Amino acid sequence: MGLFSRKKREPVDDEADIARDHAAAPVNPTKETPDHRADFAALVDREWDRLANAGTWWTGGERVAIAHDARLAVDDQAASGVLPGPVEEATRRIAIDATSIRGADVTRWEVEGLDSFAFVEIAGVVSRLMAIDTAAFGLGLPIRPLPDALPGEPTRDKPADAAITNGWAPTVGPASAPSSLTAVPAEAAAMFDLHGVLYLTIDDMFEMQIEREGLTRPQIELAAARTSTLNDCFY
Repeated sequence: MGLFSRKKREPVDDEADIARDHAAAPVNPTKETPDHRADFAALVDREWDRLANAGTWWTGGERVAIAHDARLAVDDQAASGVLPGPVEEATRRIAIDATSIRGADVTRWEVEGLDSFAFVEIAGVVSRLMAIDTAAFGLGLPIRPLPDALPGEPTRDKPADAAITNGWAPTVGPASAPSSLTAVPAEAAAMFDLHGVLYLTIDDMFEMQIEREGLTRPQIELAAARTSTLNDCFY
């Protein structure tokens, strides 16, 4: 995943050099190769189950519609027209132009009817979908069709201690990357699930000497930084 830019939908220029270096590297025949595709498939199964079911603020049908419009945005196609205006705009912006979103946008969407807690759930759904589709591309896998929505109603539960502090949307405690979805706990839990499979678990993030599939922590961070640069990550 780290060698590809989702935004460009093509390998970076030095992929061939990296592939040659990898092919020339010695292979340890006694070391078991991790089954990345199986782990990834299990992750997608879990995420598709979450996507199809009602969440905290959106029904399963609405969540799938949000995911569908996010993919349309990535493919530079017009929106479906199914979602309300502010929901459609927020979905598209998160999918392809997240760096342009400002606090004024979130406030405007709320005035137009998009609750800030519901916005957090959209951010969770769209960001995970983008990460999964990017990982599938990097692994050479086809993009999985979206699931059929299941019946059910959202819970609309709000954590009592969630509020807007130093960020643009509500969080539990100060706003930061790890706390970004905490106003909707189910979305935060889903983010950490994805994070552990595609990168490192939160516990592993505090271990500077960790190795994963032969990569040291500095090598992992270098790949992550390169990917962030390619995707104009602003964090």
